[in-house]
Amino acid sequence: MSEEKTKSCVMCGKTIPAYSNFCPYCGAKQPWLDEDEVNNQDVKRILKWYQKPVGKFISLVVAGLVIYFVGSLFTLQDGPGHKTVARELNQYLFNAQDKTPYGKKPSVKADKKKGVTIKISSDSKAVKYLKAGKPAKWDYLVNRSRDRSKAFHKVYANPEYAKFKVVDKHDKKKVLLKIDSGTVKYNIADKYKK
Repeated sequence: MSEEKTKSCVMCGKTIPAYSNFCPYCGAKQPWLDEDEVNNQDVKRILKWYQKPVGKFISLVVAGLVIYFVGSLFTLQDGPGHKTVARELNQYLFNAQDKTPYGKKPSVKADKKKGVTIKISSDSKAVKYLKAGKPAKWDYLVNRSRDRSKAFHKVYANPEYAKFKVVDKHDKKKVLLKIDSGTVKYNIADKYKK
């Protein structure tokens, strides 16, 4: 009875027939070996490099780097820095103007831990008109802020950027508007509705 020549699978290490192109156990493609290479000790040693401690370590490091690289491509980004967010909002809400219906030099401050704070003057035209029953200018600010808050909620990984608070620039404790992820939580206009 002739003894069949065998080789080890390059992936799982099980003994398989020497002529196999694929491992019947794990399905891994096998290198083609010439007749004299099947029993060559150098070839066996090269094919089993991954079973040695150094080979296992190298395999783990390479696998870890591949996972890290692929994972970094698909993670949510925290987004731009707080100064960039504040500058963009100032442009979006006030056209980066010093004189606005919301007072002189309204300011926008973005903080990664506290959210976005918009400072306007409570004695501005928009607030005076609101108290007089003409909320158009105030509603413009509310709608623009709500839309941007909703957009930030979907874009940035940091949920604090979606929290907007409009306060009086002379009294920070006087809150005029609060928005969280596009939902208005508090609006001073509710006080003046008739």
